[in-house]
Amino acid sequence: MSTAIWITLLVATAVASFFIGSLITKRQYEHDELEKEVEKARNDLEQFRQDVADHVAHTNKLVGKMQDSYTQLVKHMEETNKLLVAKNDAEVVPFFSQEATEILPETRSNDVTRTEILARNAELQGRLPTL
Repeated sequence: MSTAIWITLLVATAVASFFIGSLITKRQYEHDELEKEVEKARNDLEQFRQDVADHVAHTNKLVGKMQDSYTQLVKHMEETNKLLVAKNDAEVVPFFSQEATEILPETRSNDVTRTEILARNAELQGRLPTL
């Protein structure tokens, strides 16, 4: 074989190797870029899962607080109901204290109606000497 054939074969092999190498390198580069995108997507997904877990935990905590508040409200309403309504539905617990409640019937018997007061005033004014 002549030298020209060897050189031509060597150049053709070099050119073919260059194109094959660049093709392989380009595919490897694309593969590496895809691997980076996959890793970024995995990290984003993990961060999203963590955010959702934190959100659910916070929501559970708020619902627990709301449930406690509702329970306290129900207890308060029951206590208020017990204070305002006696065992007998017709009997209502008085607004005044027990001492005031005991004194009220006594003072009611001593109360004079408005008309009696006005009549008494008129009678007294008729007796008073004018100056």
